[in-house]
Amino acid sequence: MNRAWRTPITGLAVALVLATGLAGPAQATVPGDNGEIAFRRYLDRERTTGAIFAVQPDGSGERQITVPPAGFIDDDPDWSPDGARLAFIRRDNSACGEDCVLTALYVVDADGSNLTRLLSSRPGVDCAFGGGCTFEPAWSPAGDTLAVSRVLGPFPGGEPFRSAIYLIDADGTRLTQVTQRGLLSTGADEAPQFSPDGRTLAFERRNIRSARPLGGQAIWTVDVDGSNETRLTPYRLFGGDTTDWSPDGQRILFESNENGFENVSANIYTIAMDGTDLRQLTFARGGKVQHFASSYSPDGRQITFARSPGAGPDGYPDIYTMTVDGQDVRRVIRDPRWDSRPDWGSAG
Repeated sequence: MNRAWRTPITGLAVALVLATGLAGPAQATVPGDNGEIAFRRYLDRERTTGAIFAVQPDGSGERQITVPPAGFIDDDPDWSPDGARLAFIRRDNSACGEDCVLTALYVVDADGSNLTRLLSSRPGVDCAFGGGCTFEPAWSPAGDTLAVSRVLGPFPGGEPFRSAIYLIDADGTRLTQVTQRGLLSTGADEAPQFSPDGRTLAFERRNIRSARPLGGQAIWTVDVDGSNETRLTPYRLFGGDTTDWSPDGQRILFESNENGFENVSANIYTIAMDGTDLRQLTFARGGKVQHFASSYSPDGRQITFARSPGAGPDGYPDIYTMTVDGQDVRRVIRDPRWDSRPDWGSAG
């Protein structure tokens, strides 16, 4: 399922397509013992309601963590460094009309208790368009801060939508802007994720004005104070949608839609933190198989990801694991429903 952000530019509508049904957020992985894999599951065929689940890496012990109201989708799960809490986004698809999505940032204990809203969208104030506002939370290694991507606007006086990466304290206070991307009409900054030392963020930057007809997207890094922005991958690779640092901080994991936002194959790559040594881990071709929404295991030896088609009759994606060199692929969940957005947590 794709979502389009539409904003008028000189009388025309420019669509920035976000593959939110397949792709996933940045996932914060910290060194440690392997715990549960959290993921998002759509509860109905129409994908109007979704909840956060968790499962052991061997497929046992599956359990539901969040219980959203009908018509709400709990999405973008991210484990806290100690595995005690999850941050996630709750999307309300019906709050402000057709093609409009409002979002709120929540944290919840691993057993589903102590649900707390940290940040919400206000219709007509900071989310008056068809795309939502806050997405893709990622915990800092210290567990005291979350990085999120936000889209705000339009603003008084006709100033258009703006997209950037922000930091928010884990208690919901002190929201701080990190990147200064600016106009949504030219691109967006998304999928932030902290390095294991907490000093740097990896993120995806979309560039509508790049050479391709559908633009491009690339992996960037930036210091948490907003300095030292560095592009690691070419825009033509369409790298992004998920990012994750290896627990040793040496490599960054991401998805590539190599032919843009067309319905074609997506594959998983890693790259060294200095932008060298690009490695492709999966090799789907022709649009029949997609690999996406990936996360390192806390011990750094494996990767969890979603792959479609899955086992069910509708071909919805399932959750898998593989080794960090792309070998020993194993299915974790075999379920006819749509499972995606896996994040591998620590055992604490």
